[in-house]
Amino acid sequence: MLHILLLILKIAGVILAVILGIVVLLVCIVLFVPVRYEASGKCDGNLLSLKSRICVTWFLRAVRLDISYKEKRLKWRIRILWIKKTGGQIKEEENNHEESNTEETDGKETKASQISEADHAFEKESEECEKENKKSMEKIPETKSGDNEAFESMEEAQEPSEKGTGFSAENPGFLYRIFEKVRGLLQSIRNFFSNISSRIKRFREKKDRLLEFVRDETHVGAFHKGKRELFKLVKRLKPKELLLEVRFGFFDPCTTGQVLAGLSMLYPFLEESVRLIPDFEKRVLKGHAEVKGKVYACYFFFLCWNLIWSRNIRRTYKDIKNFEL
Repeated sequence: MLHILLLILKIAGVILAVILGIVVLLVCIVLFVPVRYEASGKCDGNLLSLKSRICVTWFLRAVRLDISYKEKRLKWRIRILWIKKTGGQIKEEENNHEESNTEETDGKETKASQISEADHAFEKESEECEKENKKSMEKIPETKSGDNEAFESMEEAQEPSEKGTGFSAENPGFLYRIFEKVRGLLQSIRNFFSNISSRIKRFREKKDRLLEFVRDETHVGAFHKGKRELFKLVKRLKPKELLLEVRFGFFDPCTTGQVLAGLSMLYPFLEESVRLIPDFEKRVLKGHAEVKGKVYACYFFFLCWNLIWSRNIRRTYKDIKNFEL
């Protein structure tokens, strides 16, 4: 009896070990099998000459994504093992063309019936209008003198009955109303400036609290830790091969200079294979680019691991969550 129980436990242990091994193997595949990418592009000065291609693969090309752009047409294809799916603007244009053809044929069939129904309805309405006009001409109401008197009485009622009250300077009520308006205006101005002063005071208090929060030693340490880890990630994600040569120019030489000044900030992070050539005389956009590299999921895992186990970052996260101005 005991050896049967031990045999069952042995089989269960082997099954659990196999399941655990499969899980570890899958985790290692996800973390340490890289996602490889290749991209290239070329432009000779206009959109028609723009060509580009992107290819992304993973796990011995078991998963592959291809994207291409040529002659203002976008194509893409994705393959997961033996399952393939394609798409792009070409299929959409064909479907739209078929839908427009079917709508045109349906519209031609229904157009004739709609025109005939509209003609019949117009004829009926014209006959009814003629009958109503004849009846109205036969029965014209006679005017009465009482109506004119009533109209004159209404006009007299609309005229102001009190001509000398409320609008003359001799009436003291006129001066009182002016005094009330001036006092209300002064009160509104006073309230306006008091609101501005209170808002400035609240803003100063919030600014002091915010500066105190930012200058805290724990928060400063968390900021430097996050910056170091972010630079490590950017360095690891740097492409293996990079070739870029672009010649650009705008109508306004000032705009070209501003763009060049903005791109010059990226020169410390770029290699010698990157060349940016400005043209201050004419508008132009020419060049070609090639990029190739790989990305490991373990890079992001190590980033999250280092940030989570940092005491300063955990404390800063709690403080940000509970912080109120």
